[in-house]
Amino acid sequence: MMRRSGIYLLVTLSIVVGAAMVTDAIVVTDRERMDDFIESVTGEVSSSRIDGALSYADPAKVPFELIHEGRRRKYGNRNASALKMDARKALASLEGSKLRLIQESVSLQGTSARIALRVRTNSGLANTVFDLRRENDEWLLRRVTVN
Repeated sequence: MMRRSGIYLLVTLSIVVGAAMVTDAIVVTDRERMDDFIESVTGEVSSSRIDGALSYADPAKVPFELIHEGRRRKYGNRNASALKMDARKALASLEGSKLRLIQESVSLQGTSARIALRVRTNSGLANTVFDLRRENDEWLLRRVTVN
């Protein structure tokens, strides 16, 4: 009887541990999503990487603001379709070059996140701050500041 209880306990424990491991593998944390975002905006600049980074922007859901060299451009429902074209135009000179991550800072607070990156480009260092907002289960860009 004692031996049978031990087997049942072992089987139950195995099921619980297995379920916990599966749940951990399925659940993606906000920090893991931030790491995915960082990966999408660093590395070799290509059309597909630009598209990947832009998948985090949906001005129809969350108004988007780009601040670059003191100039501010806002995107919303009316001009959401212009964002992709403007981003491709702005990044055309970097296509084929590599953005090497030097330093990162990630701050998560509720439905807001801020990612500050320092990257090395072919022409020197660049500092970029990405502000994101969580809408349901999706993180969307609301502001990008490039210095």
